[in-house]
Amino acid sequence: MHVADGLGRAVGRDVGPVGAFDLDRREVAEAVARLAAAKRPIILGGRGVLWSGSRDAVIKLADRCGALLSNTLPARGLFHDHPFGLGITGSYFTSLGREMYESADVVLAVGTSLSYYVGHRAFFPKACKIQLDDAPRGLRDGQAAADLYIRSDALVGVEAILAGLDNKLGAGKPTAAAIRSKELAHRIATEPADSEAFDIEPGVLDPRAVVEAIDKVVPKDWDVVVGGGHQAYFPAQMRGRPAERYTTVREFGAVGNGLCYALGVAAARRQGRDGKIVLFEGDGGLLFHIQELETLKRQGYRILICAMNDGGYGSEFHKLRADGIDDHLAVFGRPPLEAIARGFGLRGHEIRDLSVIPKLFADFAAQGTSELWNIQISDQVTAPVIRQTIKRGHGNM
Repeated sequence: MHVADGLGRAVGRDVGPVGAFDLDRREVAEAVARLAAAKRPIILGGRGVLWSGSRDAVIKLADRCGALLSNTLPARGLFHDHPFGLGITGSYFTSLGREMYESADVVLAVGTSLSYYVGHRAFFPKACKIQLDDAPRGLRDGQAAADLYIRSDALVGVEAILAGLDNKLGAGKPTAAAIRSKELAHRIATEPADSEAFDIEPGVLDPRAVVEAIDKVVPKDWDVVVGGGHQAYFPAQMRGRPAERYTTVREFGAVGNGLCYALGVAAARRQGRDGKIVLFEGDGGLLFHIQELETLKRQGYRILICAMNDGGYGSEFHKLRADGIDDHLAVFGRPPLEAIARGFGLRGHEIRDLSVIPKLFADFAAQGTSELWNIQISDQVTAPVIRQTIKRGHGNM
C-alpha cells in the first residue's frame, strides 16, 4: 500500500510493487511540473533502465527537458555515448559529476533503489529527488530515499512524463533548464575523473594512468569485470564502454570475488576462450581466491587479469594512516603474483612502466592462455571515495 503525506512522499515503510500501467496521475503531474521549472535538472539511471530497455526513452526525456544524464555504479556506462553524460553518481563521482550534483535543483532517479552510496543527501544538497521505480521505498538505508515517488515500470513512467511535458508546455517548447552548454560538454569529454596531485615514488605507477593506458588498448566490446576494494574506483572511470559489458562486485563492500565473477562472465558469455574479458582486481582481493587460476587453466578460459598491486589492503591502510594509526596489519608487501600465475601454467608479467602495455596486450591477444599483469601501483594515490570517507567520517559520505 502507498503510504504518503500530502506532497506525495512515501512515509516510514516500503511501498509495494506495482503493475506496469498503474500510474498515479497526480505524482506524474508533480514530476512534470518540477522538471518543467527546473533550471539544473539531472536524470539518474540505474539497472532498472538497463533491464527494462528504456535507455532511449530516458535519453529522449533528458533532451526534452535539458537535463544532464548520469548512472549508478552497477549501470556504469549506461549513457557513455551521450555528450551530457556525467558518468557515475554517488561515492564513485568524478570531480565534475560531484560539482554538477551539488548545484542540481531536481534529480529524477529512474530504476534505482537510491541506496546510501547513491542517494545520500550530501550528494544532492539542493535538489528535489524524484524516484521512479516499480517498487520505490520510503526509507532506504535509514534515510528518506526521495521527496516524490512514482510507482511505475521505467519505460511507462518515463513516457508518461514525456507526454506530460508536451501537454503542459506545448510540443517542442523548452523547459526552464539552463544547465547544458558547449563548455560543459567539452569538460565532460576532456576532464579526468580525478586530478588530485600525489607524489609517486620511483618504480611504481599512478593507478589512474595505468587504467588510462589499458583503456586505450582494450577494445570497447570487451567485458570489463572489476573486483572490490580501493582499486575499484579507477577502472570504473573507463570511457566509452557500454553498461552491458561491465560487471562489478559490490556486495557488502567485500573484496576477494573478482576472479570468481570473471570466471562466471566467461562461462555466461560462452566466449571465455575468445579472450575478450579483462579483470581489474586488487592484490589483496586476488589472494582471496588465487587458487581459481587453476580453474582458468583447466577450463581453457582466456582472461586478462590486471592485478592492481599497492602492497596491501588499500581501503584500510589509507584510513589508518589518515587517523595516525599503525597500518602494518593492512600491509603485506608485493608478492610476485606473475610468478604465481606462471606456476599454474598461465602467463604472467610484472609491470612498472606504462610504455610496455601496448606490446604486452598485443602479445596477449595473439595467443590462447590467460595472463596476469602484476601492476605495481603507488600506495600514496588515494581514490576520491576514500578521501571523502576520511573527510566526512565513515557513515557520513
